[in-house]
This record gives sequence, structure tokens and C-alpha cells, in this order.
Amino acid sequence: MANPSRRQSIARIEETLAAGLLVFAFAVIALQIITRFILGDPLFWTEEAARYAFVWLVALGAAEGITSRTHITMDIVPMMLPERAQLVLRLILDGLVLGALLILVYYGIFGAIRAHKVMSIAIGVPESWLYGALPVFGMLAAIRIMLVMARDTRALLSGGHPVADAPSERYL
Repeated sequence: MANPSRRQSIARIEETLAAGLLVFAFAVIALQIITRFILGDPLFWTEEAARYAFVWLVALGAAEGITSRTHITMDIVPMMLPERAQLVLRLILDGLVLGALLILVYYGIFGAIRAHKVMSIAIGVPESWLYGALPVFGMLAAIRIMLVMARDTRALLSGGHPVADAPSERYL
């Protein structure tokens, strides 16, 4: 298992990258608004650059949502189960999600490779820069869900209680 401080450093890098993308997207959209409505001569590349930034921002945020379990869930039935059954159900569902994420990574890589031959119109970079967010998200999310599953497995084997999910929890 990786060193906790190393995992926290990786998480900080992802958070910093996401914050940078958010600032970049905001600045580019503000520039588009200023050039379009104040100067009357919009820049042609700002919309596409903002789109790329938002796609990557969503990919990083969705991976973090898996880590902190902040995605929408239906928990009426699991909440009625005993704690150990909740852990078992959580592990089964996380295993299914992990399988889907690995399929997403597999096909996302091929999609990004195919998109590499096509250049974006406005900023002139390969479309793989856009489509590459999908397999990167899948890989980050798969790693994070495996860490969560390891934590839940340890809790199940030790007879402990499931860890309460809260956005402030840090698994990576």
C-alpha cells in the first residue's frame, strides 16, 4: 500500500490541476464575453479552449466524487440492512462499478487514439486531448474505488463498522 503522505500529495496535485482548470476556464470565458460584447470582435478559440478545460475539470471532479462517495445514490434499502450486510452490498456494488470503469478505460483509450488523427478547428490540437479525459477519469476513479474497497474489506474482516461516508473523507 502506498504511503499516506504520497497519496495525499497525489490528491493535492489533482486538486491543484482542477483548480487551475477552473481558473483557466473562467478567464477564457470572461475574455470571450469581453471581446464579444464590449469590443465587438470575439476571439475564435475561447469557446473550444473552455470546453476542453471543462471536460477535464468534470473528469477530475467525477473521480473525486467516487472517492468521497458524493455521487447520487439510492440508499433506502442499504440503510435498512445490518452494518455487515451494508459493507457486503457496498463491496458488491463497488465491484460492479470497478468493472464498468475498467471497460470505460479500455474503450476510452481506443477512442482517444482514433481521435488523435483529427485536429480541433479553433486551437489546432489533436482531439485526443479532449477524448483522453475519459480513460484518465476511468483510471483515476478505478484506483480510488479500489482504495475504498480495500478500506471496506478491512472493516468487514475486522468485524468493524462501515466508515460513514462524508465529503470530507480522504481515501487518496
